[in-house]
Amino acid sequence: MLTDGQIGVIVEAEEADAEDLATDIAKKREALLDGYSQRPYGDEVKGQSSVVTSDISDVVESLLPSLMRVYAQGKQVGKFTASDPEADDEAEQKTLYANWVFFESNPGLKILHSVFKDALLQFTGTCKVWWDESEEVTEERYTGMSQEQILKLKLEPETEILDTERDEAGPDAELQPETFTVKVKRTTKTGIARLTPIPPEQTRIAKNAADFVKPRFIGQKTPKTRSELILMGFNKKKVNGLPAHDQKTSPVETARNYDLNRSQDDNPTVVKANDVIMLGEYYMYIDVDEDGVSELWQIFYAGTEVLDKTRVDEHPYAVCVPIPMPHRAIGTCPAEQVADIQLIKSTLVRHTLNNAYLINYARTLVNERVDLDDILAPPTPGQTIRIKGDEPIAGSVEPMVVQPQIPDLLQAVEYVDTMRENRTGITRFNQGLDADTLNQTATGFKGLMGASQQREQLIALMMSDGIKTLFNKIIALAHKHQSAETQIRVTGEVMNINPSGWRYKMDCAVQVGIGSGDRQEKISNLNYILQQQKELMLQRSTVSDQSKMYNTLDKLVTEVGLKDVDLYFNDPSKPQETLQSENEQMIQMIEQLQAQIEQQGNQIAEAALIEQQGKLALGKAQLELDVEKLKIDTFNKTEDRKFKYTDLETKENVDIPGEGVEVENASTEELIRLASE
Repeated sequence: MLTDGQIGVIVEAEEADAEDLATDIAKKREALLDGYSQRPYGDEVKGQSSVVTSDISDVVESLLPSLMRVYAQGKQVGKFTASDPEADDEAEQKTLYANWVFFESNPGLKILHSVFKDALLQFTGTCKVWWDESEEVTEERYTGMSQEQILKLKLEPETEILDTERDEAGPDAELQPETFTVKVKRTTKTGIARLTPIPPEQTRIAKNAADFVKPRFIGQKTPKTRSELILMGFNKKKVNGLPAHDQKTSPVETARNYDLNRSQDDNPTVVKANDVIMLGEYYMYIDVDEDGVSELWQIFYAGTEVLDKTRVDEHPYAVCVPIPMPHRAIGTCPAEQVADIQLIKSTLVRHTLNNAYLINYARTLVNERVDLDDILAPPTPGQTIRIKGDEPIAGSVEPMVVQPQIPDLLQAVEYVDTMRENRTGITRFNQGLDADTLNQTATGFKGLMGASQQREQLIALMMSDGIKTLFNKIIALAHKHQSAETQIRVTGEVMNINPSGWRYKMDCAVQVGIGSGDRQEKISNLNYILQQQKELMLQRSTVSDQSKMYNTLDKLVTEVGLKDVDLYFNDPSKPQETLQSENEQMIQMIEQLQAQIEQQGNQIAEAALIEQQGKLALGKAQLELDVEKLKIDTFNKTEDRKFKYTDLETKENVDIPGEGVEVENASTEELIRLASE
């Protein structure tokens, strides 16, 4: 069995290897952030143009909305599918649960934005998926509590009564029941998967890693204070013996926060508890038990000390790489593809402006008769230049001839823009119309748009691996840690889900391309499909049915820009949604048939009326049956609650009035509320 000291030596070697790679990439990341912020290159000359063009930010900010639309416009980012028909219900539960965790328990849209922007600008976008099992302790004070209410508080498992005081009696104390002031402590435990975007410069991975799925070494290096490390549960003696971090803020972080004027000192105070320690949270394959087989371990490492180690099943990182390189974990990104183009274009634009300055404010040739103060003064309209002596003025001041180069320079700038469009697929045509756009042929314009969208969709497809990994990790954590049933609300409905009961292993599929392409064309195509489905159903063909039409309407609502199809159409797979609609249709038919009978005395219509009345009666009976089932379920839960209160009454020797629930006379809404408690 390896000791912590031996493990520390191995970790130190792996960390050094990963640090070499991180240092090389950090230089590129710093330069890309400077280019995105249009910071000077450092070769500027005083008195000449120092403009920096915005090619990097243009490309990143043009791709970002498309990616967000692809993933965030639909109802679900990820969808789980099962190969076994018996697991369809479980797959649906996993889909609803994972998307609920992503959007409701975590700021899903903000996480997507952070991960995508990091990936487009900094090579990788990383999100850490971890299980948060925290306790929130609050103290509350209640006044005017009756004895029965105090007993109810005792039944609550999360509540502890700290103190009880009898309230002072009022003038009519004999007529009023005695009340109490109660001090209670509530301990709320929550367990949920949390998602945290990781700054790219904190990520560490083995230099020879081919991907982020199962690398030999992966993790993050994060600045923490001594106080934070102790609160995390690490050994206090070890933490206090660690050397303080003597480096300044990382160059990448400095480049990101260049305009915030942040202090470069990690600890401006002399308080030891605020010393910054670089904590490594690493996941590496290591043969700790020396059986010849390496297992995956989570190791917390700082300085030269192993603070903690735990055997784990997988690492917690989901990573998006926009432009992968085969056999390398870290590829390239759109920002790097245009970094050199931004430098070239900035140089050309500077020369263009400098040439314009020389033409408008040309240098002059003068002799000794000219007053140099007038010549050297900043040029202003109508400025006077004084000439000494009585000799002729001609020849005293002559402008130096400057060759205009602006047309040639602008042509070069146009060529550089074409280079950028060819590299990235981001054209001026999909960033807004200009004068030349209107002169493009329809076929050529569609071709340009198609090529650009294919490039965007390819990036979206490559990023989908990271999103798919993220959703798979959410489900794995829930299955491992959440043993109790939980309630989630989806499209207004409350669902009970128990992740510990999931039995099947299945993968998540991310639907890429929902938002790409021409939206109007998609809407038109979906409307055409819907029309064909209607005609097939009128012909009583078995090729289409209500479920297929609902699927088309679902896609159509998404393309229109809305999210919840259930707000507009009933799902035929849910009888409770369609039953009300069927009853309303039958009522309308009955009213029409009654009117026809009164006008014509039609016997056929009268027979049809009887048939529709029978169907309506069946529909009402089904509704009544559903209510009765709900009553039975609610009655069982109410009886269980009555039993608990009876047991409490016996122990405390007190009567708790009002705990009986009249299930028979309760409304449907009240039954649903009681059944969900």
